[in-house]
Amino acid sequence: MPADPNLFDGRLSVFFNQPNEVAEVSLAQFAGNLRAAAPNINAVIVKTNTGAGWEGKSNPSKPNLSIRGLPDLLRWVDELGARGLECHAWCAVRGFLVQRELDRLAQVCQHGGVRSLLLRLEPGFGGAAPGAWIGDEPAAQALAAGLRERVGPAFHLGVMFDPRPGGPSAVFVQSAWFPEIDSLHPLVFHRQYGLTARQALQGAYETLLPWGKPIYPVLQAFATPTLEVAEAVALAAGVHHAPGLSLFRYGLGAGRGLNRDELGQVAAHWPAGESAGAPAAPPAASASRPMALHSFAAGASAPVRAPALVMLDPDDERNGPFTIGYYGGGAQLSQGWTADRDSNGRARLYRSASYKKQTLYVGYAPKLAAKGAYAIDVFVPRTHATIRDAHYFIVDYPRGVRRETLAILDQSPHRDAWVTLSGTVVNGSPAEQPVTEFMLDPQFADAGRVNVADLTFVDPAGMPNGRFDLSVGAVRWRPLAPPGETPPAAAPGAGFDSPVGADAERAGVFATGDKIFDHYNLWCGNWYDANPIGTRYQLGDRWAVHTGADLNLSGPGGVLADKDAPVHAAADGRVISAGFVSSGWKNIIVIEHPVPGEDRVVYARYAHVADMHVHANDPVARGQVIAAVGEYAPNNYHLHFDLSFNPILKTQPGHWPGDNLALVQQVYLDPLAFIRHHHMVR
Repeated sequence: MPADPNLFDGRLSVFFNQPNEVAEVSLAQFAGNLRAAAPNINAVIVKTNTGAGWEGKSNPSKPNLSIRGLPDLLRWVDELGARGLECHAWCAVRGFLVQRELDRLAQVCQHGGVRSLLLRLEPGFGGAAPGAWIGDEPAAQALAAGLRERVGPAFHLGVMFDPRPGGPSAVFVQSAWFPEIDSLHPLVFHRQYGLTARQALQGAYETLLPWGKPIYPVLQAFATPTLEVAEAVALAAGVHHAPGLSLFRYGLGAGRGLNRDELGQVAAHWPAGESAGAPAAPPAASASRPMALHSFAAGASAPVRAPALVMLDPDDERNGPFTIGYYGGGAQLSQGWTADRDSNGRARLYRSASYKKQTLYVGYAPKLAAKGAYAIDVFVPRTHATIRDAHYFIVDYPRGVRRETLAILDQSPHRDAWVTLSGTVVNGSPAEQPVTEFMLDPQFADAGRVNVADLTFVDPAGMPNGRFDLSVGAVRWRPLAPPGETPPAAAPGAGFDSPVGADAERAGVFATGDKIFDHYNLWCGNWYDANPIGTRYQLGDRWAVHTGADLNLSGPGGVLADKDAPVHAAADGRVISAGFVSSGWKNIIVIEHPVPGEDRVVYARYAHVADMHVHANDPVARGQVIAAVGEYAPNNYHLHFDLSFNPILKTQPGHWPGDNLALVQQVYLDPLAFIRHHHMVR
């Protein structure tokens, strides 16, 4: 069985760092004080190692509290368990002496009674910080994949890291660790970051919610007043509905970690009513973290959910895992893939198909919102998709009975198109009628699973290069309307408007071609683009190529004419992220907008904004006020607005190609041309 990704639900946990940072001299004294101070504490997360070395070897003070090997870890498990406390482990991962470090991590995980291992990833910038990560990306990949292989799928692994922009990428969270871990534990060290607790929590959630893994904040409880820590707990529980959280760390008090009395004051702000040592009942569903379908208490009525479109590609696993399984010599076979992106900006892999002998399979496993009938579509790019008989195996559950359908698709005639799969074989026998409707129910773990085999029975010898290329990229599970119903028609006038301007201006003729000051294009009213896409300009001490439009207002007030002017959603959509990104960008809102009449979405970035009215996952309507025009630099107010079909803005809202015209042209669209094409006068 795979690990439970929600292992930390209902848990208020406290970190133990080093023995010399606490007043207690023995493990029994520590566990007793903890239980007496905060009966609603469920778990202790104890530091076991830094890199390959046991923590107690470098810090031998108070030997009864030190962990110098597995016998000491066993004492921790037993002593905490006797008081109804779970024992979890954490470590500082270094990426140095990788094999030795992997051995140590596996030892900790495989020790009976340790519930999970949290891996702290702290960028070291050359290794200056003690316990910091100093390895490269291959080292991270080797540790992540090697550890999961050693401990198996049933053991819970989590990562702790700085969630601010640039933090996850500095330690390869998404590129190396993400496929192998079960939960995210962002370090919300607000004082250390120079933020309020509210700002730090909001930023962490806006960054991590789109990743689709459970989030359990780690709150700063050192160098912070006790009342401020308590406020952070209340914010995490009440505003973000965190299902579980932890406090870093237990200590000597007075800013040196929470002592016994301070811990009791802080823990009182965690929702009451939980029994010690047992996970709490799931919190109410919220916009910040949708409730899992299985998480309702017995006898409670679940809200009715409608089927929703689900899409997966090799780089976007927010809606479910993407896997590749090899038969035989997998290490050699894995080198046969080439990666690129399709015309929608989504990841795609391709390789030579195997003639008459399957060597691997590619698996997609969607996270379904609700039970219903679905069509399953695959996107076939115009290049490197020449296989005549791509084999897709699909699992569904008509009337609750498992069915496996084989759909065979000739990819060669399709060019940048979505193609609906049609099954020809059901459970090994020819289908009486082609299967195009699949009955999917999230109560079955493999419902909707699609496996693609690298198999062809058409001899490739006749091809000029002697091979057929199999393309695997985006797959979508599309809800079908119930019998007798038709999908709702698009609202009259659906389309895109300028994100700035008065209501009548945005509804009227867009970008007539008129210019202001002889050379700036007017968008609507007196709003003009002072820095069009592709413009090369001086940015501080370096050159840059602009990715979109800098929208300014000409009128009374001069350079301050556009200060605090309303910013509107350019179209209907859903907020991906909204928050502070950097001193250059200030606040950025990224919205995913469906393109009317097309099977794709476009990502819009609204930057340098102030007074934000929306949060991640909020639905927005065209014309809705989402923010105000903010200050980019002293006396420089404008809205930076750009568009992209590439989903990079989902995970990197501050993406910036710098002085790279080719990359700008590859990733970004001309917003003036796009909105002119999709605008409807009302």
